Amino acid sequence: MATGTKAGRPAGTKAGRPAGTKAGRPAGNASRGGGSGGSAGGTPKPGSRLVRYTVVGGLLLALLAGAGGITAGVLAGEGYLPGDSMREVWNTRPETTPSDPSESGAGAWAVGDTLVRSRSRGVTGFDARSGAERWSYTPSGNAAICSVSRAAEDGIALVAQGRPGTPGDAPVADGPGCATVVALDLRDGRELWRAARTPDSGEIRDEKDVVAVGGGLAVVRDAFAHWRYEWAGEEPGHVRPDRALRALDLRTGKPRWTAAMPKGCVPHGVAAARSQVLALVVCERKDIRLAAFDPADGRHRWTTELSRDRVVEPVANASVFLSADPAVVSVDSLDLSGYPTVLSFSADGRAQGRIASGGDTDYLSTAAPAHAQVAYGRLYAVEAMFHDTISAFDLRSGQRLWRAKLERLEDVLALRVADGRVTALVDLYAGKGEDGLLVLDADTGDERDLRTFPDSVGASFGEITDLFGHEGRLIPARGPGFRPFTAYEER
Repeated sequence: MATGTKAGRPAGTKAGRPAGTKAGRPAGNASRGGGSGGSAGGTPKPGSRLVRYTVVGGLLLALLAGAGGITAGVLAGEGYLPGDSMREVWNTRPETTPSDPSESGAGAWAVGDTLVRSRSRGVTGFDARSGAERWSYTPSGNAAICSVSRAAEDGIALVAQGRPGTPGDAPVADGPGCATVVALDLRDGRELWRAARTPDSGEIRDEKDVVAVGGGLAVVRDAFAHWRYEWAGEEPGHVRPDRALRALDLRTGKPRWTAAMPKGCVPHGVAAARSQVLALVVCERKDIRLAAFDPADGRHRWTTELSRDRVVEPVANASVFLSADPAVVSVDSLDLSGYPTVLSFSADGRAQGRIASGGDTDYLSTAAPAHAQVAYGRLYAVEAMFHDTISAFDLRSGQRLWRAKLERLEDVLALRVADGRVTALVDLYAGKGEDGLLVLDADTGDERDLRTFPDSVGASFGEITDLFGHEGRLIPARGPGFRPFTAYEER
């Protein structure tokens, strides 16, 4: 989908009306927050379908006249009106074996003209132009995928995999558990190299941030088999300092460096960028902290607390990376709201913005890239409660820059931030027969486009995990249990 342009008219306009207006009324009737103490004003919310269709039908009435105008209104109402709707171009075939929505190893990437999705059973690449399957990768030896890198670099992603062990098996490298890391070329599915990894246990389960790519590095988080968190009531073991965190060359798999953890800390999750390698580490047997390492040699740079107010526990406060540069972490149940809090940190480890659920901010959804994205020094996120909201927050201060509220019962299914636009897929009035597409200016939150789909794009919140674009088309990626990809374009 070409963001900001529509069927022969310039960017920033909508069906003959100037940018910043909605269906004949000026922008400015939706709330815009500025964090605590912010002022209201300026960001419009999507206009009602009745008003929007009336305007579109009225414009075509002058051209079509009589019965033609009535036809135009019906087409608009059903999502088939040219210039105001979207159409499905292709859809990938259904999975032959239904997936468990909670299965391990789920991920999605877009590399050139190839779309890739991962499940526990394997990885598959599709042609972004047609949806046809191009290649597939299946772990050998009855292994399953337990974790994948969140991002790909130079067309390469990491896949951590292994085979389940029997109770009592001692986890060792290349043995039971998530014990092997594979580098895959996502353009053709070739295995570039593989390396052993020390797993947590002999189990195969869904694990986050075990491997990461960035700055030409493949970063691997190893574990020590007998280490346990203090909350479980067991005495901890120890972590071999030369196996806690290590980096390999992303293309060749050649070892680059190993990094010792800060004293009293063990690795919990990793993220990587060209400027720094980050790790969530559990220190003093119970507290999650953030540590940074030099990507050139693995030298420890700094360690900082996630919260000065309380202990951040590994399970009760599940923590994941949203970004490696800048450093942004989502932490569950950090306050009384019980919902995620997003924390950002400077390059030298100083705490910056804190964006908490509750109060003026509704429930933040950070479970998938389609719900929260870091771009332009901001967090763009879905706030879900009685009225879904799309908001932009400044990462340095944590203040809300703008807010776009949806109408009653409308839900945001997914976000994509690119080319100065925030593109949102919207479940209109919580109905299954019609969904919408809303495009906002990433700087201001002003509406730039509003369209409808004739059919449902997503049946439920959480179905769409990523939202990609290719050659003017919008391509949602879906989680386990659904068709992997569907492509849409302007009608």
